[in-house]
Amino acid sequence: MGFLLEFFLGTLFGFFADLFWWLIPDEIQRRNDRKRLLEGEVRCAIRAGKGRVLNIGTEWSVGIAQVSPGLLHFTPAIGIVGSREVRVLGIRDRDRSIAPSPLERPVGDWLDFIVTTAAGELVVRFPLEVGDAAAVMVRP
Repeated sequence: MGFLLEFFLGTLFGFFADLFWWLIPDEIQRRNDRKRLLEGEVRCAIRAGKGRVLNIGTEWSVGIAQVSPGLLHFTPAIGIVGSREVRVLGIRDRDRSIAPSPLERPVGDWLDFIVTTAAGELVVRFPLEVGDAAAVMVRP
């Protein structure tokens, strides 16, 4: 009887530990994204639509951006080297009816936007939780 009770409690504890293992980090990240946005900062990924734009290629770079009207100051953590100051002429939603290619699949939930600059167009990806608000903040 003790074995069955121990097995049942271990299985139940394991289930809840696994559940919290996946839910809690996501909720912490969402809260951090909301707090960060209040300070004018947002996690983002950036790449050129085609070719090179502002010395940014077509590979994704991930980092943090300071956002203000008409300006996106991107500091990469992965990808390109060195910060980029992106002067935004316009921003619009990426056509969400077109499915991204397998190479563009995001990790987590992100919103894609097309940012128009004097040098060309960039694809910018913001976290789902704060994406629309970040796009409004960067709009010129």
